[in-house]
Amino acid sequence: MFGILDAANGTSTGKPKTSADRACDQCKQRKVKCQMTKPCTNCSLKGLSCTYDKPRKKRGPAGKRIDEIRLHQRRLSHSDQDRMPLEASPSMESLSRVSIPLCATRAALSQRCSPERVVARNIADLARCAQVSPGSFDSNGHAMQNRQTWSASSTSQPDSNPFSPDSFSDMAFPRPQHGHTPQDHTKQNSHFQPTSAATLRQPPPPYASSEHSAGSIGDKSITSPNPYMLPSLPVESPSGMTDPFVAILEQELAPLAAAADAWPARVNETTLLPWIDVYFKRLHPTVPILSRNSLYSDMLQRKHRTDPQYGSMLLGLAAFAMTQPVHIHERSSIPSRSIQARMLMEECVKLRVSVSFGEDPTIEMILGSFFLFACLFGSSEHKAARHRLREAVDLACSLGLHLPNSYDGLTSEKREQWLRTYLVLSVTERAYALQQNHAISFRGQPGITARFMQAFDPRVTDEYISSLIYQDQADAVGMTGLLYLMDTFDSVNENVMECWNGFCHYSDGACETFDRRRALQTFRAQRRVREACIAGNISFAPSVTPLPLAQLVESQQADISVAQFWLLNRLWNLCLSHQLLRENSDYEELRYEFACHIAHALLAHCSRLSLAAMEVHGVGMAEKIYDVTVGIITAINATPQIHLELVLRPLEPDVIPGVMAVGHITIRALLEGLGRLIGEFRGGEHPYSSKFASAVSSLPAYQAQQG
Repeated sequence: MFGILDAANGTSTGKPKTSADRACDQCKQRKVKCQMTKPCTNCSLKGLSCTYDKPRKKRGPAGKRIDEIRLHQRRLSHSDQDRMPLEASPSMESLSRVSIPLCATRAALSQRCSPERVVARNIADLARCAQVSPGSFDSNGHAMQNRQTWSASSTSQPDSNPFSPDSFSDMAFPRPQHGHTPQDHTKQNSHFQPTSAATLRQPPPPYASSEHSAGSIGDKSITSPNPYMLPSLPVESPSGMTDPFVAILEQELAPLAAAADAWPARVNETTLLPWIDVYFKRLHPTVPILSRNSLYSDMLQRKHRTDPQYGSMLLGLAAFAMTQPVHIHERSSIPSRSIQARMLMEECVKLRVSVSFGEDPTIEMILGSFFLFACLFGSSEHKAARHRLREAVDLACSLGLHLPNSYDGLTSEKREQWLRTYLVLSVTERAYALQQNHAISFRGQPGITARFMQAFDPRVTDEYISSLIYQDQADAVGMTGLLYLMDTFDSVNENVMECWNGFCHYSDGACETFDRRRALQTFRAQRRVREACIAGNISFAPSVTPLPLAQLVESQQADISVAQFWLLNRLWNLCLSHQLLRENSDYEELRYEFACHIAHALLAHCSRLSLAAMEVHGVGMAEKIYDVTVGIITAINATPQIHLELVLRPLEPDVIPGVMAVGHITIRALLEGLGRLIGEFRGGEHPYSSKFASAVSSLPAYQAQQG
């Protein structure tokens, strides 16, 4: 700096630096102090080749400096291997590292393709990266050479996730030691090493503590390719040369300025890929608000690094997929999942911090708030969850997702995403309002509001709805389930919510909003919705013929059916609070024992579902089952005609459609069956297991029999 000042005064005595007194190429790229020896101390510690070959420029890109150095040197050392044809089957080494073939990228560079063509070519490679078959490894985690598979397409089955934590739960990668060269590191990670059971029982630390974690050496900060360890995933996979985002080099896309890169330094986007795949395999059928191709395309073009709101949405999505869809064999990883999800949520919130946040709302802002709500709801932080859900709904209202004229001029893809987001938010807001006694912001009925598509062309309403379902055949199942849920909550409008929250005039002697006539209308509406989804119809578009309920994914069947039974229980409780129930009413729905019939239908339906299909929905599913169970106890306390030894008679088939008339069952057996179901859900590791025990403790006869 003083030399520059002297030069300005005409008294500079400095001389140009030569190759003997300048930093080596590696230290220059990493921007760390170099001892200017050959090899220098920094390169010796990192196991890098110390060179002084690159010509100096006044300014260079920031980027992932260590990654680029190692990538360049590994390419030089493996040039023969890189010349393998792209059509050849991947080796077990590349398969175990989950690497993306870089041949297409190099071919694009040699032909000087445009960045758009390069990105399109790499989308297929990125999808192929996230589709390693679990059958490639045996039960001990060893590679099966004769059963290598490489799938470029995805399925909609929730249990086929190749990157789910169970795919790697019995594997671990050896950590490189100091002094190993990059070539030794590559060989060391080319196969899986089984770990002991004691190792698997220990949750991984929130951050890696080895030399590859983010830390400080000397006076400079070093950021690793894997800044932290994700739960139940190999620590070193994917990273380094296997990073699919390193495959898009500076020659293909314009370099990012350091000030424009908003992505958090301690999060490597590559480590989020498995959890994004978990979302599309397990959660997308019930929350179909994102497109796989669009998401991967935006990531490859580094939108998450230049758009803070998009990056925030991506972090929230990963945290959501990390905590909610936990399978039975993944329960031991729940503590580490919670730690990592909390860190991702913290980074998600940091990217959203802005004085003018919400002034120009985007769909990414809305989805980011929604994913934060889902994570907080799963951790039972309901006050914070309510704030995030209200934030998402308010942003959606500001953007105009509920207004017909807001959809004018949008592309078909964007219009579809807006509509799906509106439907997901309206269903979620009404269900959460019934759970937590909150008001709703999306007024009216979602099904009727969905007919705002008539504003585009009144003559093709049904055809447009049908195109929303069948525009993407792989996504048709998810959209069908969402429309069924929207139809289910269509009758829960703001008038019902005011009565539910106690804001009606019932305390003055009579409620004009929810009387006996309105209660019967609501029950009949729920019956029609149940019959329609079983037969494969949508009430607001009769000519559209979607898939019937039995042909949907099992997790969708669990979500829709349990939500419908739970909503019947909520309406029964509303009738109880308005004193509309009678012991011998002419209508089954207005009797005290109807709560027991709802619980019996729920138990009979859940007995046909797998536990994984219910657990994928998180603790919200356990809460609904618990609410239905509490309805039995409420009915017992409300009338002496209902007791533990009472045998329930079968209902008429049309009262609760789709429920087979099973044999007679006592109230005691019904409570025991629901108690087992709640206890089996995630092994009883949720708040509603203890709440159930506390609720049945109020029944002395039940406790005496249990004792």
